[in-house]
Amino acid sequence: MHQDGGDEYYLNNNAQEAGEFFREYQQHEIFKQTFPQSFPSNFRSKKSIRVLGAAQPIGQAKLMGQILQEELNKGLVPEDTLIVLPDEKLLMPVLYGLPTGIEKLNVTMGYSLGNTSFFNLLELLVELRIGKRKEYYNHRQVLSLLAHPYVIAADAGLANTRRKEIQKGNWVQIPQNYLASASPLHRIIFGDMADGLLPYLQNVLREVGSLESILDLDREFAFQFIKLLNRVQDITGVQTPDATDRKEFVKSLRSFLRLLRQLARAEKTPFSGEPLKGLQIMGVLETRNLDYKNVFILSLNEGAFPSFGGKGSYVPFNIRKAYALPTTEHQDAMYAYLFYRMLQRAENVFLFYNTETDQLGQGEKSRYLQQLIFESGLKLESQVLHNPVMPLAIEPIIIQKTEEVQQAIMKLNEGNTYFKGISPSALTTYLDCKLRFYFKHVARVKEPDEVEDELGARELGNFLHKVMEKFYKNLAQRKRNKQVEAGDFADALPAIDKLMDEVFTATYNMEPGKKVEYEGQSVIIQQLVRNFAARILEQDKEMAPFSMEAVEADGLLHRVKISYAPGYAVLGGKIDRVDRKEHVLRIVDYKTGSDKLEFASVASLFDRNDKKREKAVFQTLLYGFLYQTNFPLKADDQMLTGIMNREFLFGNAEFGLTLNKQPVYNVLPLMAEFSTHLTALLEEIFNPEVSFDQTQDLAACKFCPYKSICYRN
Repeated sequence: MHQDGGDEYYLNNNAQEAGEFFREYQQHEIFKQTFPQSFPSNFRSKKSIRVLGAAQPIGQAKLMGQILQEELNKGLVPEDTLIVLPDEKLLMPVLYGLPTGIEKLNVTMGYSLGNTSFFNLLELLVELRIGKRKEYYNHRQVLSLLAHPYVIAADAGLANTRRKEIQKGNWVQIPQNYLASASPLHRIIFGDMADGLLPYLQNVLREVGSLESILDLDREFAFQFIKLLNRVQDITGVQTPDATDRKEFVKSLRSFLRLLRQLARAEKTPFSGEPLKGLQIMGVLETRNLDYKNVFILSLNEGAFPSFGGKGSYVPFNIRKAYALPTTEHQDAMYAYLFYRMLQRAENVFLFYNTETDQLGQGEKSRYLQQLIFESGLKLESQVLHNPVMPLAIEPIIIQKTEEVQQAIMKLNEGNTYFKGISPSALTTYLDCKLRFYFKHVARVKEPDEVEDELGARELGNFLHKVMEKFYKNLAQRKRNKQVEAGDFADALPAIDKLMDEVFTATYNMEPGKKVEYEGQSVIIQQLVRNFAARILEQDKEMAPFSMEAVEADGLLHRVKISYAPGYAVLGGKIDRVDRKEHVLRIVDYKTGSDKLEFASVASLFDRNDKKREKAVFQTLLYGFLYQTNFPLKADDQMLTGIMNREFLFGNAEFGLTLNKQPVYNVLPLMAEFSTHLTALLEEIFNPEVSFDQTQDLAACKFCPYKSICYRN
């Protein structure tokens, strides 16, 4: 053995595992003859060693690029420089973080296909096919694909437009013909898979690989994946979709996806270059017997260098050791030798490690780095790059009504795209929290559009409202009058089922006329809406005959005179239902929750500090106030306001409000006091001296979409 292969530092010290194999060979009858009498002491020669810590792997890559630029400015020669990447996933961040002055470089390491964007694209394509139901794709895979960098590279405008339309329309299931009709790549991705899965994936790869906007490196990855899929096709053949057995086909897709993940992670993309020119980037094993003046080593953490134990084995460690089989100790000794071998002739060494361990506390400094610090006796310069944590005191948020804010407040009278004026829900929000009212209605800070396929209380309420609206509007259109009689409910249940299908189809943008198949949560929602609607119609049948004065009546506006600019406030609202039986007018609000209609006084409805303040009472009275001001009543008319909820439909509760435990059979006498408090509330909203501040009731922040702004999450 040539003496340049080792160093006395780790060969003559039994505690150093780096020399374990050399010491073993020195005892061998034949190999010992190849060893020199003594080994050089290059490792202990004068070196500049800097140990640099950075948060996260990307932080190491960025810091390495910065240090490399500084050294280049000092005269560092790229040909004498080596960058070692124990973690191959850092190759791309390192390449993108290199200084612009590096004109030539040579990458001598494999890069796993499992770390490429193409692998993620293929995963999404298979998952897209798994989630497909007849002619519809699931929104999750579609949105992920439309946000994929290669799909955006093909046509960014089209991809973003499609995503916005899907999110705005809350499309849970997206029709295939909508997606597959725009660009060539979209037609391939979202089109039919008549020739089978593998040809489908290969066609997508070829189309993406032909894009002018992608890099040559991306084309190389596409080529490697096509080769991989060709090999899989030679072994497994081509499987076409089986329309008769959907479950088996989906099962085969899941099996293929597992196989693809295994193959992609094991497959390496080789890089070729000029080993004698430019900066050298290598994996650990590729550095054997090579000497460089300047060495940069990244990922010096346990689990990366050295990596965690090798592949699992059924042979226990003790038996492997007893029979001289390879163990993790052998692997550690090999990597220890490679580590010290890189450093022994280097003059300038830069060692990088991740300062943040994982959730289990693993990934601390590499044992080799610790040995270097505490055992080598070499002088090391340590530096940790970190952002100092400087928590700011959480100050109350107060929005003063500046001229700009006052102009925005005046626009409240214009309302929004749905209806004009200040809505009852907006006033309820103001009573709950002034700041939330500011964010939502004055500053109009929108929540991000997201497709919601989780069916909860809100969806239940929306479906019930739409079903009841359609039922009574269809009835009025058929009879051409407002009268509702007992005979009108003869075929109520079949009509509800049909209307539920129509509402579900319209809500989730399904193809009209096709039979709706309810699955999972939608089955529960359908049954609940059916039960609620059926019970409402039973109650109406008992009350018949009566007249239906309004259904989902919007456009109800009322101008209230106030003392502050612009001198008036416009109230607006949409009433679910107004019916009349003789002299009794009912203002009805459909609720699927457990809202209560008990209140102590009209003033308590406007008291934001009253935790028993019932929002439902406030809203129904406001609806009654709006209706009264828009449609003057007769002298002998009475008005009842209330809600149809679980307690009324399935319990013993009477319709209407309860004031101090006494039922209210006519709310008209309360309207004068209600109008006074309502005017005072509007005066406060438009008063430039009253600022928008946070509520002190933290329970009100629990479901607030703006709680992160206030640091109350």
